[in-house]
Amino acid sequence: MNYLSDRERRQSARFPQVLDVRARCLLPAGATAGGATKEFDGRIHNLSNGGVCILSSFPLQPSMFICCNFPISDAPVAVPTFMQVRWSVKQGQKSPNYISGLQFVA
Repeated sequence: MNYLSDRERRQSARFPQVLDVRARCLLPAGATAGGATKEFDGRIHNLSNGGVCILSSFPLQPSMFICCNFPISDAPVAVPTFMQVRWSVKQGQKSPNYISGLQFVA
């Protein structure tokens, strides 16, 4: 079996970016998020043409869909985006202590 490194799996270059965002987990009817809140504040760590890396205070479940509003600088509007969680891992002891990779859904 041939495993690709993280760098080889990436299809788009990552760009450091710090954006505070408000996001909402989109769950199927009747599903629960395992005790996690359905809405949360997150911080974008970097972004690419394919998705974002986001920091949050709880783990996001892989395959979960997320609706996130990206702020536009100097404008009173935010751009809504639809993304799918690809991975989520615990990082350190301080909050936010989960880092997740989200892929844009076209």
